[in-house]
Amino acid sequence: MLRLMSATILSLGLLSGCASTEKLMKKVNIGSSDTPLQQVFKAHPDLKKSSSNIDIRQVFNRVESPTAAQVIVTQTGLMDDSVRAIRTVYSFKSIKQDWALQNTQKSYQCARGKNKTFQTALCP
Repeated sequence: MLRLMSATILSLGLLSGCASTEKLMKKVNIGSSDTPLQQVFKAHPDLKKSSSNIDIRQVFNRVESPTAAQVIVTQTGLMDDSVRAIRTVYSFKSIKQDWALQNTQKSYQCARGKNKTFQTALCP
């Protein structure tokens, strides 16, 4: 009987954790617009089919009621021998309860030369 009661209490605790996760996602998805990450995927469906290695990060300025976000897409393993990686940073802002794209910046990490950091100029 004690084991059954313990299992029931544990199950209820886990289910309440799921509810708090749903509440958190509702806070991130402000208004009726898609999250910044969803917007990037809709604008660039080729990211899902890319043959290169892709690192995608969605970062918010704060946990509760975020007002700014960035989606950082870094592609490596490209078919171009002069470019080691391409990084695209999408900056979003919450405007009237919707996420709006504010800026997109693309930078390149060259495979040749002394400079191995990301730069906005194309690689030679």
